[in-house]
Amino acid sequence: MMTAVPPATEAEQALADLFEARSAHFTKAPIDAKRTDAFRRFQRRGLPHRRIEAYKYTDIKARLRRLPTPPCASSELDVDGLLAAHPPLIEGAPRIVIANGQFVAERSSAPQAARLHSILATEADTAGVGSLVAESDDPLTLANVGLFEGGVVLHVDGDAGPVEIVHLAAPASLVMGRIAVFVASGASVTIVERFINGASTVTNNLAEMVVEDHGRLDIVRIAHGVGDDSTDLSSHYIRMGQEAHLEHLTVSTGLGLSRSQAFCPVVGDDAVTNFRTATVALEKRHADNTLVMRHNALNGQSTEVFRSAVGQKGKAIVQGQIVVDPGAQKTDAGMMSNALFLDDTGEVGNKPELEIFADDVLCGHGATSGDLDEEPIFYLRARGIPEKVARRLLVEAFLVEA
Repeated sequence: MMTAVPPATEAEQALADLFEARSAHFTKAPIDAKRTDAFRRFQRRGLPHRRIEAYKYTDIKARLRRLPTPPCASSELDVDGLLAAHPPLIEGAPRIVIANGQFVAERSSAPQAARLHSILATEADTAGVGSLVAESDDPLTLANVGLFEGGVVLHVDGDAGPVEIVHLAAPASLVMGRIAVFVASGASVTIVERFINGASTVTNNLAEMVVEDHGRLDIVRIAHGVGDDSTDLSSHYIRMGQEAHLEHLTVSTGLGLSRSQAFCPVVGDDAVTNFRTATVALEKRHADNTLVMRHNALNGQSTEVFRSAVGQKGKAIVQGQIVVDPGAQKTDAGMMSNALFLDDTGEVGNKPELEIFADDVLCGHGATSGDLDEEPIFYLRARGIPEKVARRLLVEAFLVEA
């Protein structure tokens, strides 16, 4: 018996109308077919809600009953002013600017060992774009693939050093940007991905990253909610080749709702992947960090470390799944979630999962929680440090270990 599809909500209908308007102007044929297919699949699922297991603790459908308008043209944003107000975190590093989901070429530069194009440019090499998300049934991913405004493709061919990708979003706007990063065999790059959003924004960004054999990718994602009604959604898909190395850090602070999810298939032997998150959830912050690690090769190593400081009714969600496929022998994977409660109103939800189908592996998970220790607070106060500063220093020390 077929299950009836529930009627579209106001937000889902707005997305459908937006797709019909944008699809009339699609310009890049190899990608357009994927966009249409993905959005039709999204329509059959709708916005994710808590009856979907992966979204049990973060109900996006309830959150987004209405959506802000699509973004204005990037030229209407004060791009130069925003960039000046947020100087580079790494001095001298090239910056790639994406404003309201669209690539701003005149404000962007790439490392010498890399090639940079708009994802929708006719000359862009997009042969691998969409390969990691082709089989995904995640609603946020499908919505982005169908509706993204633009973005960039970055091909790293050597030791590229650091580069900063800056996402800008106008206040009260709906933004879907997309990036694709391909790290060639033996190449390396460090990416700092920053999100500078206006108040009342809804952003749903997607990144596909492929690290070929012997390549290395270091990535830091910084999400700062600017108001109670801001919604920051982000999906990273990262495929690891043989002896590839990944260091991935997510820093989540501010207000509003954020969900940072990562899907990492390890397909090459002897790959090393390390995921870490540092989350501060205060007041009405709802920070969801979700990770799915899939080992499908020999001798894989992975660590997942989540550090969450919560208080003032803030909530942190940690969902970590490790899957070891048949034949992925000698896998060494471990996951740890540590929570620090700043008062008795904070909340942390932990949902670890292990699915192991090989018999020669070392896998485990654990979780701890506790309050600030009064003894080191007293020690710092005895040396002239005010109590508020002492508590802040201890919280920072707890988080910095991630």
